[in-house]
Amino acid sequence: MDFEIDKSQKQIQKAVKDFVKGEFKKEVIQELTEKNSFPTALWKASAELGFIGIDFPEEYEGEGLGIFEKVLIAEELCRADSSVGGCLVRASFGAEIILNYGTDEQKKTWLPKIATGQKLACRAYQESNVPYDSLDINTTADKTESSWIINGTKNYVVNAGELAGYYAVLCRTTTADNKSGRAAASTILVEADRDGIEVSDMGKRIGGRLLSIGTVKFNNVQVPLENLIGKMNQGFAQVSAGMDEIMVLSAAQSVGIAQGAFDRAFAHVKQREQFSQKLSEFQVTQQKIADMATQITAARTMAYQAALTLKKGQGDRKLCAMAKYFASRASVNVCDEAIQLFGGYGYIEEYEVERFFRDAKLNNLFDGTELVQKQMIANALMKR
Repeated sequence: MDFEIDKSQKQIQKAVKDFVKGEFKKEVIQELTEKNSFPTALWKASAELGFIGIDFPEEYEGEGLGIFEKVLIAEELCRADSSVGGCLVRASFGAEIILNYGTDEQKKTWLPKIATGQKLACRAYQESNVPYDSLDINTTADKTESSWIINGTKNYVVNAGELAGYYAVLCRTTTADNKSGRAAASTILVEADRDGIEVSDMGKRIGGRLLSIGTVKFNNVQVPLENLIGKMNQGFAQVSAGMDEIMVLSAAQSVGIAQGAFDRAFAHVKQREQFSQKLSEFQVTQQKIADMATQITAARTMAYQAALTLKKGQGDRKLCAMAKYFASRASVNVCDEAIQLFGGYGYIEEYEVERFFRDAKLNNLFDGTELVQKQMIANALMKR
C-alpha cells in the first residue's frame, strides 16, 4: 500500500508544526498541567486554523477533507505535547455520529460550533459493568407524544462539563406499548444545558489530566422527538460503525506520543555525557533507540494503512483494531524506555517524558482496552 503523503497533506503537517511551535509554549503547558486545566485558548486557536473540523463539509465550517488528514493532525499535535494534543484531538469526539447520521438541522446547529471551537462534542455511551455490545444498558429514553424522557447514568464521558455543547446518549428506547420488552437502543442528542443533567468529575487520574472526564446523570431530562440521531433502535449499529474511526485516531495519538517521547530522549542522549562519552555512543543506548524507532515506524505504518482504507470507504475492523492495539502498546513501551534513557531525570516533571508515559497509558485503556482490541481481531479472524 502506498503511504506517500501528497503536497496538500504535507502542507497540513507543516501548518500543525508551525502552530505548535508558536503556541505550545513550555511555560503555558506547565501552568496548565499544574492546574489540570483544559487548554481552552489553544483549543480555540487550533479551531481557527481548521484543525478541529477538518473532516466536516465546508458548509458546516469544515475543510471537507478526511480521516487521513485528521490522523496526520492528531499525530503532530500529540508529538508536540501528549496532554494538550490529546485534548485538541478529542474535541470533536462525538461529532462523528451527527456527521454520519444526524438530520440536516442537527448538522447545521452543531457541527459549525464544534468546528469553530465554540463547543466540545461528547459521546455518552458507557455505563458501569455494561459493555457497548449489550442490550442491557440501563439508561432509558421513554417516548411520549412530544418528547423523550431520559434517565440514567453514563461514565467516562470525555469533554463533559461547562464546555460541552451536547451529549450523544446511547439509550434503551422504550415506547408506551413496549416498556417491558427487550427494547433496542437509540442515540439521542441531549443539549448540555437541559434541566436535569448533573455532571461530576470521575476523579484523579494517572494521565489525561487536562481532559474533562465525567460521570453524567440524566434525571427526567426532556428533549424533543426530533433529537433522535438517525433511525430509532439503530444506536448500537451507529456506535459500532464509528468505532473504526475512533480506533484509528487513537492509534494516531499513540504514534504521536511515542514519537514525542522518542524525540526528547534522543536529544538527551546525544548531549548527555557519562564517563567522558555521550550516552548515544554507548552500544546499549543505540540498541534501545533502534528498538524504539522500529516500534514507532511499525505503529505509524499500521495507523496510516488503516486510515487509508477508511478514506477509500473500505474500512477493515480487524486492521483498525490491530492499529489501535499495537500503537497504544508501542507508545507505552517507547515512553517507558524514554524514561529509562533519561535516568533519574525521566522521573522529573520538567523533562516531560513521565507525563508522556502517563498519557500513553490513557490511550492504551480508552476507546477499547488491549483485550477488547484482541477480541475484535480474533473475531474477525475466526469469521474469515
